[in-house]
Amino acid sequence: MKPAVLLFPLLAALAIVAGCTSQVDDIQVPDLSSPMDELPVGVFVGRTTFQSTPAEVAGTALIAPGGRMTVIGDQGEFLASGLYQTVGSGINAQLRFHLPNLRGADGQPLTPPTTGDFIGTFMAQDSFTGTYVRNDGEAGSMNFVYDVQSATPADLANLVGTWATPDAFGDSIVSFTFVNGGGFSGLDANGCRYINAEALVIDPRYNLYRLNFSRSCVGDVNAVVFTGLMTVVTRSGAGRSFQQMIFTGSNSSAAVSFRLTGQN
Repeated sequence: MKPAVLLFPLLAALAIVAGCTSQVDDIQVPDLSSPMDELPVGVFVGRTTFQSTPAEVAGTALIAPGGRMTVIGDQGEFLASGLYQTVGSGINAQLRFHLPNLRGADGQPLTPPTTGDFIGTFMAQDSFTGTYVRNDGEAGSMNFVYDVQSATPADLANLVGTWATPDAFGDSIVSFTFVNGGGFSGLDANGCRYINAEALVIDPRYNLYRLNFSRSCVGDVNAVVFTGLMTVVTRSGAGRSFQQMIFTGSNSSAAVSFRLTGQN
């Protein structure tokens, strides 16, 4: 297991880790009543508030056809993942919130994931907004707008190559290599290996990918299974544009989130 007490640094490529063993997220997928072009599908950027702090957290939301959504803080402050359904212009979701946390002497998280309900409204290919209440008493709001890069067609060929996040000296502290057909493998800053991994196109019209992978860390008896969502978008910084992979995965007790840059 991990050291007795460890606080993971909030890097842009932070892995939010909330546990060492788990089963796949057990929230059931709902039936959606609206055609996909009327759903809040795509990549969204915006802010999430928390009742316990006055600060707003900048984040990204990935909402897929089929009912799954993930919202993450851009600096790794949180990851919320679950399933949504819509009625008219209303959207509601049951989400599981994962937070960076300290670990006890037994290696287990001191602040385990907590579930919550989100209720809001949306405009397809425009925005969504609403409020959430978690079962630990925390509450807040989410306000997000549509990223036009959502309409970039998904293509597994665009993923082929190495994607990484370098440290201050240029060495890769998190690295994933994708091959033809969507298979990939990786290694993170904590020495955990990512295996039995694949990316799948959900619908070629949308810039979203479904992820299935296992993570094996030092001390784990068995590899832990994750599912998640991913996108690749163009971002700019330091006077240049670059491709950024937003990679997420979670299960009932653990989550990971990375922002990776193409190295090819």
